[in-house]
Formats: sequence, C-alpha cells, structure tokens
Amino acid sequence: MATTVPPSRGRIENPSGYEEVQEVQTEDPLSGELSSSDERLQAVERIAGSEPFQKSSRLPALLRYLAICTLQNDRSGLMEQAIGRAVFGKPRDFNPAEDSSVRVYMRQLRLRLHEYYQNSGPGEKIVIEIPKGGYALAFHRRQIPTLSLEQGAPEIVPVDGQAQSNGFASPWQQISRWVPWLLVAASLLLAITGWFRGSRMVNSNAPVWPISQVIQPGQQTTLVLADASYVLHLLGDREIPLDEYADRHYSDRLIPKDASEGELRLFHYLQLSQITSMADARAAFEVSALAGSQRDNIAIRSAKELNGNILSNGNFIFVGAHTSNPWVQLYQDQLNFRLADGGTNSNRSIENRSPRPGEQNSYSITESTGHSGDDYATISLVPGRGQQGDALLVQGIRLEGTDAAIRFLASSDSRNQMMQKLKSANGGALPRYFEILLHAHSVAGSPATIDCIAARSVLPSRD
Repeated sequence: MATTVPPSRGRIENPSGYEEVQEVQTEDPLSGELSSSDERLQAVERIAGSEPFQKSSRLPALLRYLAICTLQNDRSGLMEQAIGRAVFGKPRDFNPAEDSSVRVYMRQLRLRLHEYYQNSGPGEKIVIEIPKGGYALAFHRRQIPTLSLEQGAPEIVPVDGQAQSNGFASPWQQISRWVPWLLVAASLLLAITGWFRGSRMVNSNAPVWPISQVIQPGQQTTLVLADASYVLHLLGDREIPLDEYADRHYSDRLIPKDASEGELRLFHYLQLSQITSMADARAAFEVSALAGSQRDNIAIRSAKELNGNILSNGNFIFVGAHTSNPWVQLYQDQLNFRLADGGTNSNRSIENRSPRPGEQNSYSITESTGHSGDDYATISLVPGRGQQGDALLVQGIRLEGTDAAIRFLASSDSRNQMMQKLKSANGGALPRYFEILLHAHSVAGSPATIDCIAARSVLPSRD
C-alpha cells in the first residue's frame, strides 16, 4: 500500500467504510521536516501520549519514526535493519535474521494500536494501521455516524391537510417518533451479537493448556528445535559444556587429525548446516496447531542459532534433551526428573531425584533409536532465568521418546490425563510450574502407547 498520497482531489469511499486521508503536504518530503499542522502527525502524537503507549518506553518512539518515514516516502528507513539502528540503537552490522526484536516490537505496536482504537480513541477521525508485509503506516479517515437528538421525526400531516387540534399525536405519529430509536437498538443488538460470536470464535481458537502458558498475545515465543549436527560430540569422550557449544567451534577439537578430505567435508557440512529430524518437524507442526490464533507469535529456531540476545526476550519451548539440545542445561537444576546419559556404550536413563512410594529411582532403556522397546520422556514447565520468560521443555531419552511426548501434548485426552495427574500430586490444585514423566512403548520407531506415570510441581523460584 502506498505510503504517501497525492494532492487531494476529493475523497473516495472504500468498502471498509474508511476514506484515504489525502492532503497536500506542506513541506518538501525530502527536506526532513513536516508541518506540525498535519492532522496525521497530530494523531500520531495523541496516540503516542495515550495510556496504552505510555506503558512502553520504545513503542512511542517506534510509532513516531514509522510515521515520519511513511510521510516522507523514505522506503529505506522502513527496512527492518534501519528501524533497528534508528529506534533501538542496534549496531551497523545488526542482522534481523539473528535478532528478532524489531519484529517483536512491531507485533506489540499493532496490538497497542488496536487497543487504543478500541478503548481510548473511539472518537479519532484518523485511523492508523500497519498492513502486514511491511512497516509503512496506512492513514484512513474514519466516518463517525452521529444521531442528532434535536432533529425529531418528520411531521406527519393528515390526509385532509388539517393538523391535529386535540393536542394528541396520531398513532402513526407516535410510532414514527420511535422508529430512529428502534433502528439504533437493532443496530446495537446486532453489534453485540457479532462481538459475542467473534469472541467465542477467538476463544475457541485460543492456545490450549499447557501451550497457553508460554504462548501469549503480544509476546514472542521461540520454539527451539534440536541440533541434529550435535551428534559430532560422540567423537569425544566427554560431555560438551554449554559455553563450549555456544561458541560454535566445539566440534573443531573433535575432528580426528587423520581425517580424509571427504571426512573433513562431511564434518564441515555438519558444523554449518541446520539439520532437523521428523520428530522436530512434527513438534513444529503440532505446537503451531496447538497455538491456535497465536501461532504467528512463534519464532522457530535451531538450537544452533540461539544466543544471549535471543534468550533475553520472551518465552521458550525446547524440543529434545541436552544430548541434542544443549540449552536445556540452563533449566536442569530445577527438575526432579533428569536425563542421565552414560555415553554410547552405556544405558541411558531418567533419574528420579526424590522417589515417591511406588516410583523407581531411575527409568532406563537399552535400545537405540530406530528399534522397538520402552521409552521415557518428560514435559516440564519451569520459570525462566532472571528476566527471561518461562520455558516448556519436551525431552525424551531417545528420538522416539521426544516424539511420544509431542504426540502426548497433541492429544486432548492425554492433556486431561496430565492435568488430573498434576492435581492429584499437588493437593487438588493445578500448579503453575510442573514436570511429568511419560512411559511409552515404541514399535518400529513409532510410539504405540503413552502414559503419564509420575508428576511434580516446580517451585517458582528465579535466579
């Protein structure tokens, strides 16, 4: 949509009921200055100073910047990288592919504009929108219908031309006076009915529990998929600490010195590529479906992409245990059920740090990925670190276990089973933070049965 408009030749109504605001710009659009009398800028200032916008220190500045660039037809200034540098103080080498903060604030800006027009600005003549697919503002003139109480119903003259002389209106006159009010009441009833139906549709498509705990309106949730190339750590004889993994060069020390040229090409390919699995693909699909109307708030990333900047904003969903998604190590100290990896030649298990009556100290498997047999997995919702948002962890001992946990979340019956298990373990109340232990039996690499066998509440303490 065009970001500036030509000199006015009248106003043309569009089907939405808005009119494009077409005014002659009083200053040269390239001069860097705009007239303070421009009613579009005046609307921007009213919105930026309103209560919904005063809750954020960044959104007023972002709205003003977008308005200036739009009215000056500065398309380069409306690029994500330019917005990041001008409004958020990003460095010149700011890469939007690695830092989504601009997109996060743009989503918040759209929500705050909607909130403003719904609550604070019903009388605004100028409506400001941000069409999806770009960052240019669109200005519309809103037609506000008014009903004049001073204008009564048209006088009804009797057929013989004589006015009523007895001081009473005829039945037809009495009815006609009520017609405008009946129309207003009917319109109001239709509006309320439409709102109620719309709200029911939105609510019916809201994120389901427990996904709703980490996917919320106006806030970005990062879905972190496992790093399949992390299998390179099996070349070493020790577990790779998170700080070594984060520097992205941990695998350089694992490549054999006598590796052939072909082996080196393979190692380097694994180092640089973002490789996923069928379990991860299913996780991305199912989580997006469970998020309902909030699916657009999900940013999907590989564990290999994560860094400190990304971890400082929003909520997170981690798919895979620390053997494939090392970032879950950040939350391990909050969990009762922890994955213990004994290496390639040892059994892998989930340790139960505080067994309750009827529970085992550990739950282990002997089969490797791709074989039939038992699997164990956990689903945990834990508080984030510091200012970081909450995190939902989906971990399996092997690939089939993680897949079983994702399928479990996707089933409404299974979610109800999990909810009842948590209430039973927490004195009848559903805890805000929790962890559950799942047992699955896989046949030919696919889970045939999945059951919740243990549950715990997690204390909401933060670092």
